[in-house]
Amino acid sequence: MIRLTVYFEPPDDFIARLSNISDNIKINVCTNRDDLKFCLPQTEVLVTLFFWPDAEMIGLAPNLKWIQALTAGVDLFPLGEIKKQGILLTCGRGIHKIYIAEYAIAAMINLARNFHLMFNNQLKAKWDRSVPQDEIHGRVAGIIGLGSIGQEIARKASVLGMRVIGVKNSPQPLEWVDHVYGPAEMKKVFKQSDYVINLLPGTPTTRGLIDKELFSSMRSSACFINLGRGSTVNQADLIDALQTKTIRALVSDVYQKEPLPEDSPLWHLDNVILTPHIAGVSPQYLDRALEIIRHNLQVYVSRSGEMINVVDQTLGY
Repeated sequence: MIRLTVYFEPPDDFIARLSNISDNIKINVCTNRDDLKFCLPQTEVLVTLFFWPDAEMIGLAPNLKWIQALTAGVDLFPLGEIKKQGILLTCGRGIHKIYIAEYAIAAMINLARNFHLMFNNQLKAKWDRSVPQDEIHGRVAGIIGLGSIGQEIARKASVLGMRVIGVKNSPQPLEWVDHVYGPAEMKKVFKQSDYVINLLPGTPTTRGLIDKELFSSMRSSACFINLGRGSTVNQADLIDALQTKTIRALVSDVYQKEPLPEDSPLWHLDNVILTPHIAGVSPQYLDRALEIIRHNLQVYVSRSGEMINVVDQTLGY
């Protein structure tokens, strides 16, 4: 009997749609740390969403063979301990691609039309037709991280008439992308782009990678859209670039520290649009997650086929 623990509050039909894969699965639901600690010693498979077991908890699970995370990023997991115990880790890569891509497109259109400036005018009952207007058609979108989300943004941006360039760890030609650069050539993307979209995962290698040097290489008319991990950006350098008008504007959904502290200068800059880490939120989230879980669970139970979204625990994604 495979003992599977779900570590979040699932919707009513979620458990039934997992249980019908095999009669050899027993599912427990835990919604707090104490419940999880009680279940872990017998748990073979752990499915978790927005709740991350720490190293201590992994140590309480001698029978744990596989963790299915439902987030795309796994930087908050104790990867060292998971790797040490030989536990397989899979993630929710691809769940978010539709609605994060929509967010990125909306961000670019908002910045082109300067909706944020007109909204501020609305609050002041100020009629001002001099607010600059532009379009994204013909502009350059530079995508830092051409995984599933990045490629979906590229597709949508191309359909809207944008030229798309980007960075991928292993550069190779991609549909909808005019030119793919390797990480060593990232500066070329920053230099050419009207909109730089950061999708980098949080790893030791990417920590603080986007800094003053890269912001200084951008056009003064260019904008930065931050949708990866907050840790990948040197936030002090970003704030300086915005305050000195080195870059035109920012849309950010992620931050170095979350929640964003009340004393952060970002709250008070007029060339900034901030959202509270909601780009990956959608009412269809768990429906799309179930497609991944069901596939991987069927592979696990049958011992045939290949799991999707297996994490390289050395690279961290």
